[in-house]
Amino acid sequence: MLEQPILLASQNAGKLAELRALFAQSGLALERYTSKVTPITFSAEGNDYGQNATNKALQVAEFTSLPVLGDDSGIELAAFPDEFGVHTARTLAQQLLPANKYLLSRLQGISNRQITLHSYLVLRLGSQLIQAHGQLTAQVALQEQGTLSGGFDRLVYLPQLGKTLAQLSATVRSQYSHRGRAVAELVRQL
Repeated sequence: MLEQPILLASQNAGKLAELRALFAQSGLALERYTSKVTPITFSAEGNDYGQNATNKALQVAEFTSLPVLGDDSGIELAAFPDEFGVHTARTLAQQLLPANKYLLSRLQGISNRQITLHSYLVLRLGSQLIQAHGQLTAQVALQEQGTLSGGFDRLVYLPQLGKTLAQLSATVRSQYSHRGRAVAELVRQL
């Protein structure tokens, strides 16, 4: 049996809430690492999602025997293939506009609105590292839509459903979202 809770190696409250709900669907408890460990300053992130997630998990695991989950995520826009990616959070943090408004302004007048979202998860479980990747390719909506979740979910439009992720219930959204798919892959390996 997996010792719980799993500690998330992040201080991002939005990410914690989303991942906590996804893990709860499988009966697993997820908590912010600072509930058990003194806050740490994570080392600088590199150019590889998987390595960034691994580094976060290993840094927190130095201070606890509980399972630790590291993650990294980002977006790729077909219209701007050399931007974002593993540097998504850093790129968007430098902008004056909120993330969604910035993306909409960058895509104004551009017909290729394809977006791919990536989520990489690494679970440190004893001496074992369990890795998972989830991805979703969709379209960027012309405007924010939906209230059932926030962030990029209000822009990520699924043509086959005619809705954004934020217009889907949490259960349905978990089947499509990059994080939902990564969590499902990780749980399958436990």
